[in-house]
Parts: sequence; structure tokens; C-alpha cells
Amino acid sequence: MLVGFPQQVTLQTGTEVTIRPMVQEDAKRLHEFFCRLPREDRLFLRDDVSLREVIDSWAEELDYEKVLPLVAEVDDTIVADATLHRRKFGWTSHVGKVRLVVDTDYRGKGLGTLMLEALIETAKKVGLEILVAEIMRDQTGTLNVLRRLGFEREAVFYNYVKDQIGEEHDLVVMMKNLQIEPAMVPF
Repeated sequence: MLVGFPQQVTLQTGTEVTIRPMVQEDAKRLHEFFCRLPREDRLFLRDDVSLREVIDSWAEELDYEKVLPLVAEVDDTIVADATLHRRKFGWTSHVGKVRLVVDTDYRGKGLGTLMLEALIETAKKVGLEILVAEIMRDQTGTLNVLRRLGFEREAVFYNYVKDQIGEEHDLVVMMKNLQIEPAMVPF
């Protein structure tokens, strides 16, 4: 599952970035990354990533067959986190879920797209057929990136999720069929 990593990529700004799987030793730097995010961004995440023990548990429980966490780093600073979640058995073993978080200083520079492309390629290599992204409707930048990469809106669940302060939001479910490759939508 780790074929093709680490990857050296260049952003639209010329910044050199390394994309690689997370390792246990990344816990402290990954926690620092999440703490740099604006509070309103962290509200949209499934877990309270401001808690160090949440990140430590991810690091301790690394299992690339279940969750492949990719980090993007510039020098020794983590600037993005993307994950591919999958089940080995059962009726959704052909489906993967993707998640993405990018540092505010690196948004709009192509990093999110590069991270998701790495997850898409990995998903294809391990035989997944469908990718799913579940995001809140307010995350318009991520919705646009997903659309450009061939994800299509399949459902909207109104007032379905609550952020970490209890406010309701619409959940948008986007899917990409990996068995058909639609034309990329220009930016």
C-alpha cells in the first residue's frame, strides 16, 4: 500500500513539499499542525484534534491497511494531512473514504489536490472501486477540489452533523467511481 512514497512535489508557488505516510514519530508535529488551524476549521473535524491524546492514539494505532494517513511537510513542518480509510472485509470492502485538512497558509496552492490525487492513486492500486468524501456544505474550497477531481455529489443530509460546539450543519456526500475515469473539470 505504500508504493510510490515518499513523493516530492512542487506547489504552484514553487514550494517543495514531501508527501509521505505518517509514522509514530509524527505525533507531536501533527498535533502542532492541527493546533495552528483556526478554531473554526477544527470545529469541522470529526475528532477534537486540539487534544494531544487524540493524535497520540492515531500514532499508536497505525494500521496502513485500515487507514493510510498521509502528511505533507515543508522542511520539518507538517502542512497538510489526508487519510484513506477502508475496510478489509464486508459489503463495503471495495469502498474507501477520504479526508483532507490543509494549513491555511497552503490553501489555494494545489496542495490539497496533490494530496487527494495521491490517495486516489493509492486507492486504485489496492483495488478500491469507489471513494467517498463526507464534508460539511460550508467547506466550499474542499467541495470545489473534489469536483475537479471527478467526485460527484450523491446526497445532502440537512442539519445532519453537529460541529464541536453543537451547531448543526448540512453533510454533503461526494463519491468518485474509480472504475470510470471522467474528464477532469478545469479549474
